[in-house]
Amino acid sequence: MSELESALRRAIIAEVYRQAGEMDWDGLTDKQRSAVYDRWLDDPDIGRELTRFLSRERARVWLKDVPMKEYARARSGIGSLADLVTVRLPGPRQIARQVLGGHWDAVEGTIREKPNRCVISDGQDKRLMIWGPPKVLRDLVWAGITAVADGREPAPLIVVAAPRGESLGQGEMKRHVRVGEIAGLEVRHTTLRVTRVAPRDHD
Repeated sequence: MSELESALRRAIIAEVYRQAGEMDWDGLTDKQRSAVYDRWLDDPDIGRELTRFLSRERARVWLKDVPMKEYARARSGIGSLADLVTVRLPGPRQIARQVLGGHWDAVEGTIREKPNRCVISDGQDKRLMIWGPPKVLRDLVWAGITAVADGREPAPLIVVAAPRGESLGQGEMKRHVRVGEIAGLEVRHTTLRVTRVAPRDHD
């Protein structure tokens, strides 16, 4: 891919992320998201640029599989597209402090994906924080079990991080904690509050 193509790709993704941030993507139903993809395909700065190189059908697949598949991770400051978002979720440092308080921070070079996880430290203690939304609890717990089995990481801490507006009932939260207890893992909950940022304005 030439430099021009790379620049065009990033420009398209930046416009997709700008619009997704304005419309509260997380709050849309599948049907509403499908309608948004149709609008994007007709947008001169998105679909019309893509369909210079791809069929309309392939362009739609590209929108789902490239920018939007990475959207949640990019908003968390993870991955090569993180500098293009306009709505940011708390990063690992903020999440660690929301859950544990004090001066916890992510240890540089330890961030991993699928699921999101990293080593966090307050200068004395260390934990392997594994976080994600409620719908991926099974993946979070499995990653924690695997970390314990491998024995190469600090004690895991599972953080069920629900987007603001996605409330969890007390019964569901207790069930998450109980699942963690059965697996020998600590489970905590927090709410992710988004902040608006200018693209490329990152720590």
